[in-house]
Amino acid sequence: MIGRKTIVISLFLLIALGFYGCDNIFGSKDNSTTEEIFEEGRIDPTLEQTDGYAALTPFWGDFNAPTDVFVGFDGFVYVTDAEGVHALDRADLAPRRTIELPGAVSVTQDRLLNLYVTARYDTVVSELPGERGDQTWNLPAVYKIKNLNGAGEITYVDTLIHPFADNSRNTTALEQFRLDRSRGDNDELVEFTGVGVLRNNNIYISRRGPRNNLNVIEAPDNTVLEFVPQLENGEPTGKMNNSNQFQALNPGTPSLTSAINLSDITTFVNPPQRDVFPENKNFLMSQGASNQSIAFRVLQVNVVETPSGTEFQPNQSFLERDTSRTDGFLYEEGKFEDPAGLAVAGDQTGYIFVVDKAQHRLYQFKPNGQEGIDPPPAAVDRSRNLIVSFGSLGNGPRQFNSPSGVAYYDEILYVADTGNNRIARYKLTTDFE
Repeated sequence: MIGRKTIVISLFLLIALGFYGCDNIFGSKDNSTTEEIFEEGRIDPTLEQTDGYAALTPFWGDFNAPTDVFVGFDGFVYVTDAEGVHALDRADLAPRRTIELPGAVSVTQDRLLNLYVTARYDTVVSELPGERGDQTWNLPAVYKIKNLNGAGEITYVDTLIHPFADNSRNTTALEQFRLDRSRGDNDELVEFTGVGVLRNNNIYISRRGPRNNLNVIEAPDNTVLEFVPQLENGEPTGKMNNSNQFQALNPGTPSLTSAINLSDITTFVNPPQRDVFPENKNFLMSQGASNQSIAFRVLQVNVVETPSGTEFQPNQSFLERDTSRTDGFLYEEGKFEDPAGLAVAGDQTGYIFVVDKAQHRLYQFKPNGQEGIDPPPAAVDRSRNLIVSFGSLGNGPRQFNSPSGVAYYDEILYVADTGNNRIARYKLTTDFE
């Protein structure tokens, strides 16, 4: 039923077949120049330095409205933009490797180094009922890709296409009834907006769209989908199956477990690679719909297995506000206008990052939901958090234009600064020796 298109791959590296070592392709990550850039950073000496995040220059340009950035378990940087997905080394010194994927908006990597990219997919759907016949549809999809980092031949392992990958629409009739452009809720209006990875390499996909009826068989468009590796004779095939649609998340009424116009999702399993990761399935998600009144737009949902089944519980601890430590909180009514990107630091800090495209701002929170960081040892007042959130509209080193993605790796913060066509990099001044 689904006719796969040919995907154009643009490779900006010239390598011999069989020449697959990552260091050889992108240049060794051990030379002194690259170490200085992504370990020490280069700070513009003309800028006034304050406590907080210092810009590491030069910022990375030559992007076309970047939508997301992620530093993978393999240590390479992945960026989505209007052209597709790009692979870079962490100094951006070697030629980039690019796959053209229309509508690419989000990227992540699992612990087996499979890349997941949310984008769009053109497919011919045949024998539609009535007068519709064969039609080409542009549908949301998640591409599972191997070896964009240069470790081998680039392989498209799987493509998860809406609505065919949604197990709540597992009959031909349910798959096809919204493939009708006369409907105001047709499937071309649905979007996959983010993807997150769990320790067992299951993935979550955030989805949004116009149909959110809770009294029907199929899951609402505004929801989170979980996919698990497909097994054959007990062995993984590389394909992914939809195991759950989180229909307990309310798609239309704001609450601490709502899923209104989801713009991103992330988990607490993040690089760098290590032996122990959180066993829980909890996640953070952001709600857009800036024209709707939503008190709390960034939510942590705790996934709890009980004797009666899976429960999706709000993180009530984020409602606790210790104003003796800070005046800013993740769960602060009206804090965000249009949060578009989320990240959780994979190191001991556990920092939570949010970029708000309407406010042109980056926010940082501690794992307990308090805004800021612990004050440095030399601080005059060590009783209160040091606020390091920043940003305003502009193209200066601490300004953004509709940022929509954020990543953190090895004490370096990366922001997909969409309107300025760049990836901005920062490092806490307290992290410099």
